[in-house]
Amino acid sequence: MVSVNLKDLVENGFEFTVNQEDVEDEEADIEYKKNLLQFMNMQIAGYQDEDTYVQGQPFETISSKMINIVERGAIKKRIIRDGYGEKPQDSETVYIHYNAYIEYNAEPFDSTYARKKPHKFLVNCGKVIIGLDIAVQSMRINEKSQFLIQPNFAYGKLGCLQRVPPNTEVLFEIELLQIVNAGAALRFIDLPEEEQRKFTKVYEYCLALCAKAKDLYVKNINAAIKEYNIAVSKLEICQLETEDDQVKQQELLLKLYTNLLVAYTKTGVPRKGCINFNRISELIKGTDIKMTAKMYYNNAKCLRMLGEFDLAKKRLNLALKLEPKNPEILNEMLTLDMKIKSYKEKVTQMSKGLFSNPKQD
Repeated sequence: MVSVNLKDLVENGFEFTVNQEDVEDEEADIEYKKNLLQFMNMQIAGYQDEDTYVQGQPFETISSKMINIVERGAIKKRIIRDGYGEKPQDSETVYIHYNAYIEYNAEPFDSTYARKKPHKFLVNCGKVIIGLDIAVQSMRINEKSQFLIQPNFAYGKLGCLQRVPPNTEVLFEIELLQIVNAGAALRFIDLPEEEQRKFTKVYEYCLALCAKAKDLYVKNINAAIKEYNIAVSKLEICQLETEDDQVKQQELLLKLYTNLLVAYTKTGVPRKGCINFNRISELIKGTDIKMTAKMYYNNAKCLRMLGEFDLAKKRLNLALKLEPKNPEILNEMLTLDMKIKSYKEKVTQMSKGLFSNPKQD
């Protein structure tokens, strides 16, 4: 149970806003509101299913399956999916997805899923409502849990943006995606060589590199590529002690190889893009993991840049099979067809040139 000093909370509550930093314009706002419908939770509205209304208050029913993580049940929790590893510590950066609800309203009042982008914040630094902060501190990576949060730990007496009424209990369904320790990279460099090969140290270091690369990607993609490659080099030679270590290593390598494939495609370095596609193929061989349309699409672009038109067409056909209406894939197919046509015309012209100008005696 997390211990909280209620004196640290302002009696009149806090004025918080829903996380809208990613809803930047009217068009994005319309899409966001449309996406919210995908995350309606009828249990919150009091229905067991579409036709069966359950007697009693929905949050009371949900609460009966939860445990207290703060004294007097100010925050309650139910684990939907177990996670692994350590819990977030002070000042570590976490990436989460969540849907947030008020009682009797099936539609979320806030959703990172609807925005299609996780929310990032520093733990225990006052960046989010205190209930959300405490909830995440109780979680492990890949865990998914529900939390009922009383008003003093949520939006208090003021409520929030006319979507959360004053003095309202809220429910957050949270998925902890990633924990990044900002100091991990610096500490790793100072470790003895033997320690630098241990998976737990390498994994923490590589997560920090991934977070750094993600921030760099838009501003300096080549710098991001460098960070990704450093992470790959460390992960590929680290010492694995358990089966869980191997699973986590392969999951992160798959993410890194995919990021490098996309980055090299974008920067016009097709050979290295193809190398990372081949790494992905080797990594998922014999597993249940399948190639995605995104992987096939980027490899096809690299192959087209290298003049490997037939193989590029095969890759694009596989991508189209997975996502037949994807406009990027369809546009690339048109580009490839034009390249093939142009190449054939050049070959025909060269052939005509060779045979139409016989050597004169």
